[in-house]
Amino acid sequence: MLRQGPRPDKVTLLSAISACAQLGDSLSGKCCHGYVIRNRLEGWDAICNAMIDMYMKCGKQEMACGIFDNMSNRTVVSWNSLIAGFIRSGDVNSAWQMFNEMPKSDLVSWNTMIGALVQESMFVEAIELFRVMQADGIKGDRVTMVEVASACGYLGALDLAKWTHAYIEKNKIDCDMRLGTALVDMFARCGDPQSAMKVFSSMARRDVSAWTAAIGAMAMEGNGERALELFDEMIRQGVKPDEVVFVAVLTACSHVGFVKQGWNIFGSMKSVHGISPHIIHYGCMVDLLGRAGLLGEAFDLVKTMPMEPNDVIWGTLLAACRTYKNVEIASYAAEWLSKLPTQRTGIHVLLSNIYASAEKWADVAKVRLHLKEKGIHKVPGSSSIEVNGIIHEFISGGDTNTEKSQLTLMLQEINCRLREAGHVPDLDNVLLDVDEKEKEYLLSRHSEKLAIAFGLIGTGQGVPIRVVKNLRMCSDCHSFAKLVSRLYNREIIVRDNNRFHFFNQGLCSCSDYW
Repeated sequence: MLRQGPRPDKVTLLSAISACAQLGDSLSGKCCHGYVIRNRLEGWDAICNAMIDMYMKCGKQEMACGIFDNMSNRTVVSWNSLIAGFIRSGDVNSAWQMFNEMPKSDLVSWNTMIGALVQESMFVEAIELFRVMQADGIKGDRVTMVEVASACGYLGALDLAKWTHAYIEKNKIDCDMRLGTALVDMFARCGDPQSAMKVFSSMARRDVSAWTAAIGAMAMEGNGERALELFDEMIRQGVKPDEVVFVAVLTACSHVGFVKQGWNIFGSMKSVHGISPHIIHYGCMVDLLGRAGLLGEAFDLVKTMPMEPNDVIWGTLLAACRTYKNVEIASYAAEWLSKLPTQRTGIHVLLSNIYASAEKWADVAKVRLHLKEKGIHKVPGSSSIEVNGIIHEFISGGDTNTEKSQLTLMLQEINCRLREAGHVPDLDNVLLDVDEKEKEYLLSRHSEKLAIAFGLIGTGQGVPIRVVKNLRMCSDCHSFAKLVSRLYNREIIVRDNNRFHFFNQGLCSCSDYW
């Protein structure tokens, strides 16, 4: 057009600038910007907004801010373009500041910020912002509710999840496939597989992501048989599986020890479905074999993998060695891990725990010194519980004496009743070189025990206690929760970083296999 005519106008420039933005081509974008200035088109808001978006997508924040600052009429789109650009570049603080300075915001503004907070794992803040949005009289749409559902799921806040579902139904928000899938995943993560499957069954259309969410719900519940049934049903309905659904179904096999079924599904990936297993699928198989106590098979699989094992693979093998006290394979895995530039604290802690279990305190000291030299800090165990709509968090070893005298008394009462019932603390779970009395004290201050005690205080008789833990539940806390569920006649649901445990009348849904 520049060479032959006709002369480009503002409509032409909008398309050209948009193309530059999609390509991330800042050089061509600057050429368009120059044409805008030479032809005095910068007075058009749409042109300026398009250039802000283009420069932000090209990583030229200063140029975008310069255009924004010089605009005489900044529209909501102008602000939204800048906010979205900051978020895209990972600068959530600047986005948050811009959002708070906006003279007027629209639904896109709120959705953008809520989505950014979820992306940054600031789930509580995302929910709080949604509540502020409601107070301002702005109704959410499908995009809003997908993000809110995601935040509820990660928090494991079932009451909030139920409210979210009710809000969608009350406001007649179209529950398309993406939102339906988000709700299935939300309820699954909140420990309500029945509601998850109810939403799944009501979906008019289901893609592979929806099936994956449903299979994942059954995997977290520990219902391996139903997970396999769903997988088979998906195949029968002609839905083509992808890499992610195989992770979900192999995880389901791992949680219940379906070794034969796991091998069959793993083998069918390439031979039947034409999907070459990725490293994550090998990790699932190592986990499946390791949990079943087949450490030799797991080790052989690691050695014959077509790709180099990463820190996750070796860490998975280490976790199995910790469970079955196999120091020999653990030492071999540790040797390989030392060659990898991993910063994952959990792997070093696992190795330290294996040495501690074998009372190799010199080796424990070496691992911990290595952590200190690398500046890596152990992630403390933490558990959260939702009571009356408020999420309370407890840290392992946290001080229960200040401001929580009721909690201290509750713990003393529980421990007294547990002793009368014959419970003996499993001191093997305290991997420190201290005396038994100190071990027993440290064990009694595990975060899930604090959360369960708080739940007994803060909820009415018969109300289930739901706890979310950031690490794997130890065997003593598992025994503790089983007995408490029977002695206090309470259903206790604990979501650790691996799966759900549904405790009822002294039994657990995992059948002590986790």
